[in-house]
Amino acid sequence: MLRLPIDALEPGMVLAKPVIDPRGSVLLRQGVTLTDEYINKIKQRGFASIFISDGDTDDVIVEDMLSDRTRRTTQAALARVFDFVRGLTKNFVNEPVETVIAVLKDNDIVNALRGYSGFEKLEARVTAILDELAGIDMLEGIGQIRSHNDIILGHSIDTAVVGLMIGKRLHLPVADLRRLGTGCLLHDIGKIFVNPKVLSSRVDDPDLLTPAVLRRLREHPRFGYELLRSRNPDAVIANHVALEHHERQDGRGYPRRLYGTNTVDRPRFDRQNIQLIAEISTIADVYDTLSTERPGQPALTPTQVITTIRQLSGTFLNAEIVNIFLKLVPVLPTGISVVVRTGRYVGYRGVVVHANRKQPEHPVIRLLYNPNHDRIVPIEIDLSRDKTTTVEAILHQ
Repeated sequence: MLRLPIDALEPGMVLAKPVIDPRGSVLLRQGVTLTDEYINKIKQRGFASIFISDGDTDDVIVEDMLSDRTRRTTQAALARVFDFVRGLTKNFVNEPVETVIAVLKDNDIVNALRGYSGFEKLEARVTAILDELAGIDMLEGIGQIRSHNDIILGHSIDTAVVGLMIGKRLHLPVADLRRLGTGCLLHDIGKIFVNPKVLSSRVDDPDLLTPAVLRRLREHPRFGYELLRSRNPDAVIANHVALEHHERQDGRGYPRRLYGTNTVDRPRFDRQNIQLIAEISTIADVYDTLSTERPGQPALTPTQVITTIRQLSGTFLNAEIVNIFLKLVPVLPTGISVVVRTGRYVGYRGVVVHANRKQPEHPVIRLLYNPNHDRIVPIEIDLSRDKTTTVEAILHQ
């Protein structure tokens, strides 16, 4: 399969992966032949790229870390929780910050939250995610395609997946992994109290992102925490993911300007620093944000993501957890597009056919285009044997 940008799609191409909307519903199934109508539908829904079946790459399998069924059912369960909370809070969603927090402590709201079974069903989805991650030890990172309109739900699921992978590498107990997964799924639920236009706006839009709007946006951790605490005050660890996922190691985060220790070990009941589970979620949140294309913010390649996270280590992100996390991230995962930088085929473009776990920068690649972007008879190169050829990841052909 080959990942192509929307502008490169043509009628007659065949989908290699289903196109799924933010609520987990299938818009177009795998194997569908694209028409002009389907291509326009994909564009209107805000997708930047999709996977297509291509005769020269049909043996290249780009796996999502979750099965389609688990991803769709989790996304649907998460959407139902968000819909319930939106319906419950619609009358005061635009009220001042302290008014919102006070209302979230109202008995009627508290009883409604505690009586809604959707939260328990969502927690059950975390167990299903953990089961599917049991035999996986690396983050592939490029198997899931999301719409520009999928600002929260898909992001929350991928943040949970990455967070759980880090938690597994830290050998957290299963109970804590479940808390971590639940916290990651709900870490952005406070954004219900933020104008949706702000969430989907370009990150550099000065007309919409005024100081007042940004102040409101920075309150979403408090909103989320107070809502989740009203629903279940005993879920301390999971609730603190929502509260602390924008805190920084150097104390310059929000909402409480807590400091981190840049270590994994700390007193179990440390209340002076950022919770470990929140520090894990922060790295997962940043990783997914950097890896995903958004309005005004192009996705980064795996190498660029790794470089950026290293730069944030110690000041923004917990340095010890970052070092552990980076061992999970492949430099050139299977399915990613590459361009040749040195050697006989400089300027040629192709795709990684087989990632190399032992030598991450030396996978097997298949060249598909010459420097003029003309399609060629495929050329396969094992970079572990041909050390004169080096490649760089690119997002699309």
